[in-house]
Amino acid sequence: MKNKRFAKLLSAVFAATIGIAILGGCVAESENAKQPSESTTITAGIAGGKLLISVNPEIEIEYDKKGVVVEIEGVNDDGKEIVAKYSDFDGKDCETVVNEIVKLIYDAGYFDTTVAGNTRNIVVKLEEGSYYPEDKFLENVAQGVRDTVQKLEIDSKPMLVEDTDYNQNGYIGLDEAKEIVLAQVGLDEASFVDKEYELDDGRYEFEFTANGVEYEYEVDARSGKVLEADKERNDDWDDNDNDDDDRNKTNNTVSSAEYIGMEKAKKIAFDNVGIKETDAKDRDYDLDDGVYEINFNYGGREYEFDINARTGKIIKKESEKED
Repeated sequence: MKNKRFAKLLSAVFAATIGIAILGGCVAESENAKQPSESTTITAGIAGGKLLISVNPEIEIEYDKKGVVVEIEGVNDDGKEIVAKYSDFDGKDCETVVNEIVKLIYDAGYFDTTVAGNTRNIVVKLEEGSYYPEDKFLENVAQGVRDTVQKLEIDSKPMLVEDTDYNQNGYIGLDEAKEIVLAQVGLDEASFVDKEYELDDGRYEFEFTANGVEYEYEVDARSGKVLEADKERNDDWDDNDNDDDDRNKTNNTVSSAEYIGMEKAKKIAFDNVGIKETDAKDRDYDLDDGVYEINFNYGGREYEFDINARTGKIIKKESEKED
């Protein structure tokens, strides 16, 4: 009898031991399932870095370690408008996405406006600490931009800002900002006025002379984009004077004979809204760097139009509820 009881006890202990081992194995397997392997994580896509494309629109492109784009975002209002038109970027490489964004910026008319008579350059900036999927990653992106602008037949250049071109406060360095300015003007060298180039609200302010012409430029120290440009001290900045003839003389860009004229520009804007000029109130008209600015109120809304002075193309249209 005792032997039978001992045998039953042994059987029970053995069964319990097997059960615990099986349960432990299941728990371990479950825990391992929660920990993704290194290969699984890379396949899912880890963000490797960010590119900032600046013309007037500023667009940020995030990519993984393979250089495949995972997200794009408009940094300013113009950039957000471009991004809203572009959703087919998933799974594409950076070079392809940048080229397609440049094409969208061109189609939106942002290259129609000039900087002191020169076509806007394209600043391609790599965020500090970003990963290089390959040694010539940034140069390959720039070459793609060159090929794209050549097809579009516009005189624009890619200006590269690498992660080594930053100073201690996170802004692009002074020498890099100078190179961007000279490239925008189309100069190899110039005599810069020594004023210590103090940053003013995140802007580099440059004064320089080249070939007997005086220039003043302001550059965004974060993005490298040229914000303001003045040539031969013509006082065009923040100038509300509506004397189009004087402005065309000092800009030295396109003669007034090549412009469509303010009356035609106004008609384009009013026809777009479907009204006559006399229907609008608080009308304000201006010409600035080859762009007609048409502002007015109608039907409880405020309208702002930017119209290319040569082509008559609507570059920008904004409308909001009247204050």
